[in-house]
Formats: sequence, C-alpha cells, structure tokens
Amino acid sequence: MNHPDQEKQVVAGNDGARLGPIRKLMAKDMKAFYSHYKDGLRSGVFAIDQVAAYLLRSRGKGLRPMLTLLCVRACGANGNLTERSLSAALVVEMLHTASLVHDDVVDRADERRGRKTLNLVYNNKVAVLFGDFMLSRALAGMFAQRRFEVLDLFSDCAFRLSRGELVEAIGSRKLDLDKPKYFTMVSDKTASLISAACQMAPLSLDKDEFRDPLRKYGELLGIAFQIRDDLLDLGDGGPRIGKPLGLDMSQAKLTLPLIHTLEQLKQTDKRRVLAKLRKAKRYSKKGQIIDLKDILDLIHSTGGISYARGVAADYASKAVLALEPLPQSIYLDNLKLFAHYAAERNR
Repeated sequence: MNHPDQEKQVVAGNDGARLGPIRKLMAKDMKAFYSHYKDGLRSGVFAIDQVAAYLLRSRGKGLRPMLTLLCVRACGANGNLTERSLSAALVVEMLHTASLVHDDVVDRADERRGRKTLNLVYNNKVAVLFGDFMLSRALAGMFAQRRFEVLDLFSDCAFRLSRGELVEAIGSRKLDLDKPKYFTMVSDKTASLISAACQMAPLSLDKDEFRDPLRKYGELLGIAFQIRDDLLDLGDGGPRIGKPLGLDMSQAKLTLPLIHTLEQLKQTDKRRVLAKLRKAKRYSKKGQIIDLKDILDLIHSTGGISYARGVAADYASKAVLALEPLPQSIYLDNLKLFAHYAAERNR
C-alpha cells in the first residue's frame, strides 16, 4: 500500500470530523446496546458489580460497538436489533475495555478519559482480575453467536493484538521502529480489533458476502484512527482530554510523525533525539517530566505532522472505496462519514 510523502492538508472540525450525525442516527440502537452491555456485566456478586458500575460511569465514546451496529444496519438489518447483533457489539466492547484496563495496569496509569483508572481506585490485582472477568464475558458472547468463524476471527484478533503490543513495547526499548514495522504494528495493535468489530456485523446476520469488504474497511479505518491518535498526542487539534500532551514521546513510543522526522535527520541529530527520548522514559518512570518541546518543534519543522495527516486521509479514502460492494443506504453513507471522522477527529 502506498504511503504518500507529499503534504495533504486536512481541515479539522469540518463535517467529516464530527460524530454527531452518526450518534443521532444510531441513538436507539446504542441505547439497546448499553442495556444489553449492562446486563452482560452483571455477576450476581455485589462487590464485582460495584467495580462494573464504576467502569460503566467512566465509559468512552463507544465507537467500536457503534461501528459494529452501524455495519449491521449497512448490511440490511431492519427493525429492532436481534440478540445476536447486540451480543456481537458486546463482544467487541468487552474485549476493547478489558485491554484498556490491562494497559492501565502495565502503564501504571492514574487517569483515563478524565477519570481515575480502576487500578488507582482499587488496586492492580482487582483491575487485572476484572479485566479477566470481562474477557470471560466476551468469550461467552462469542459462543452465543453459534458460529465457529467468530471464534476463529477473535483467536486471530487476540494473537495480533498481543503481537502488536509486544512490538510496540520492544520498539520503545530499542527505538528502531521504521515505517514498515510501524504500519504492521498498528495494523495488529489497533486495526485488528476494529476490523473484527466490522466483520461481526455480517457474521451475526449470516450475510457472509459482506464480510470481506467490511474486513478491509475496518483494517484501513483502524490504521487511519491510530495515525490520528499519534497526531492528537502531539497536540494536533488541541490537547487531549484526560491524557497529557506528548505522553507517547515521554514513554519513548515511536509514532508515525516522529518516525518520519527521524528519517529526515542526520545521524548525529537522530542519536541526540533518541538519547533524549530514552532519558524522558527513565524520568517518566520516576514520575518526573522532561521538556520535549524541542523535539515537538522538530517534528513540525521537518513535516512530520503534515505527512501523518496526509497518510491518515489516504487510509480513510481507501476505507471508503472498500465499501463499494455494500448496498446504498443512509447507513453506508455514515460508514463513509465514520472513516473521515477517524482521520480528522480532534479528540
């Protein structure tokens, strides 16, 4: 797949970057989903249900289950959503949330989405075990689909997720991540679950003819989404809510804008930047902050920001093209809108 080196300007805040129209369209379906999701988190044990209640209060935008249900509608589902389709979205959200809970423990994070993390409110053991509890509920949801393909899909997804996370973790130690490795890592770490979320729609409806187009759409969308995340971490579009500016850099994570910048530098300058990132990571572990503004300025001056914007827009456009086999509908139009939102969002 080609990755454009030329600059492409994306206008932040235009209609393509707004989620409101999609939320309005999917409001009834998402209400049904959250009712189903809440039921799925019930354990019958008061203490566990209290943990679940805290997590529900701090839930995010619900992008992945909304995407699953939007794909369900785009595949032709009418009327009230079936139990299978709601369970399909539940599986996706359970897996995603469990991975975030585990990530917060590994990263020793104190805050997510502007609220205290489970590991801070309770402790690491409770957070890890609750993440495991969610994984068990997700597995039950997979079996409820009564299709072997669902287990096969998420077996591959789990493998790719863990592989992507490991590549990123090892890459932050060696600081040797280049563009080919980056795109493979992002495809595994982020795009695999988004692609699975899209594929769950036709699987829950037994409309397998739409699975491959939605698989491709989800992969391309996921990469655009992660690149935009890279840009948001650097303050492109404004500071992120609940996440300090430049957090990825302070943890020596090589994101696409930074990788592009490193490619433009002479070896001596590159070694200096990498040395400072290593220092920032060491200090970050001690709760101290190193000023990385000079590196951020360097990313801007070498075209790292504009390059990454262009690549994200390119992936979003390819995601839209992947949807051609689906029937025309308002839901298809909003899947296209979702792709542009992923590449242009401000949070």
